[in-house]
Amino acid sequence: MIAKGVWPISVWPTNAKPWLSVCMDCGHFVTPIYRNVMQPGRGGCDPCGRARAAAKRKVPADVAVAEMRAAGVEPLEEYPGVDVPWRSRCLSALCPGLWEGTLADIRPRLSDARLAKRSACKYCARVAVRPERAAFEMIRHGVEPLEPYQTATTPWLCKCLACPAVDITPTYANVVLTGQGGCDHCGGRKRVPEAQAVSEMLAVGARPLEPYPGANERWRSRCLATHCPGPSDRTIYPRLGWIRRGAQACKWCAGVVIDEDAARDTMIEAGLRPLAPYPGVRERWKCECTNPQCQAVTYPTLGSVNSRGSGCSECAAYGFKREQPALVYLLFHERLQAAKVGICNLDTGRIQKHKGRGWQLHETLDFELGRDAERLEREVIAEWRAQDWKPVRDGKNTFDGWTETTPVTADSSIEALWSGVVQLRSLLDL
Repeated sequence: MIAKGVWPISVWPTNAKPWLSVCMDCGHFVTPIYRNVMQPGRGGCDPCGRARAAAKRKVPADVAVAEMRAAGVEPLEEYPGVDVPWRSRCLSALCPGLWEGTLADIRPRLSDARLAKRSACKYCARVAVRPERAAFEMIRHGVEPLEPYQTATTPWLCKCLACPAVDITPTYANVVLTGQGGCDHCGGRKRVPEAQAVSEMLAVGARPLEPYPGANERWRSRCLATHCPGPSDRTIYPRLGWIRRGAQACKWCAGVVIDEDAARDTMIEAGLRPLAPYPGVRERWKCECTNPQCQAVTYPTLGSVNSRGSGCSECAAYGFKREQPALVYLLFHERLQAAKVGICNLDTGRIQKHKGRGWQLHETLDFELGRDAERLEREVIAEWRAQDWKPVRDGKNTFDGWTETTPVTADSSIEALWSGVVQLRSLLDL
């Protein structure tokens, strides 16, 4: 025991029991166990042993500061040790812990900073949220906190900003991190008295015809709109939960559903004669323009006709005109090393728009009819994809017309690509 640095001051207690001793280095009373002290590498004084281990782990202050900076934080006080909280500030200008110009109080350990994958700052690492920002995010998601923030998973007493509910207790994690919504009433998850449910339905123009079935169940009702385009009995089946989220009670009044006769009347009023059965409000519908000067066959959707008031793209003052002269063009982008094929009518300024985004015009082909240019463009893109040439992105981002691009390489130079376009025109006899 003396050889290991501790002086026994009591009788021998056996080799498996604590033996009262005095450390010959620090002078403290200690109670080591003889069989433990005799193990290789073990000492008799635990405090001295911990101090020696800490001294071995301790790094120079300048090295510790450099490690903290590499982990995204700047120490604000002297280096306290590898496992001691170290007051610092985050170096990120976009740190979520920054609030109205006030820095976040962070105290990462050097040992934690060495393991950090994103940042030693707990806010940048998304393991903590500043209370002020938590409250702000809750308000932005439609609920106002009524008590201080505790943790992301602790129920938080709030009031809804969209309805009178004040007894809701969502968690920050559910509302902000997973986007589940904060109000059970607005989300249709909480059952309300039938009188309140009926009142909500009447407020949006629907009179219930049966008892309240629940917020997320279909509720047979009657549309109260005077000019409802639906069935003669105006029976509808809305859900109260959907209405609370902004949906219209009557699908007929909303234009989501329409019968075939009404759909045909709408198209005829827009100057189109349907050439096929009604396919649905969002499906392309083969029609013929009734304008004697046009009579083009187009494929608008009923929804687009309702939204813009006219259906024939050839008669419209905007968009690509298939019955007018057009160009097929090939562009080159040096930084992306990409080629792009496209079409446009004459004097539209589309090519100039692409030039403003870094594209260079290589060549063009003239067509008397835009539909021929459109066919050639479609065949060129199909040929590129058949060669397994993928569209080009700008990094991970897409841009206007990126699906019409292909890489430019030594095997597929811009000249070779243009030669392929010209050959396809000849093969298609356009």
